[in-house]
Amino acid sequence: MQVKSYKEAVRLARCAGEDAANRRMRKAGRKVWSAADHDHAASITQKILADLGFDIAGWIVMAGVPRNEPPEPKASRRPRRRSKAAPVQLDFAFA
Repeated sequence: MQVKSYKEAVRLARCAGEDAANRRMRKAGRKVWSAADHDHAASITQKILADLGFDIAGWIVMAGVPRNEPPEPKASRRPRRRSKAAPVQLDFAFA
């Protein structure tokens, strides 16, 4: 299977994490997730995303820390369209 985008990778990893937590819940004989099941689902999701090449742990560590990068450039303005004034008529009559 080829994962083409981050959104698709998150969807795949999240489903795998939920399935792992559901198996754990059913194996314990419960009908509702516990806090440990939530933690297990999150850890499985994070592990799969890391295996797919997304450094989630690094992103979480960097949350709220200002980056040493230049600010993003402002979006350039679109050029104005020419006015719809009548074109200039040139006269080349030499008689």
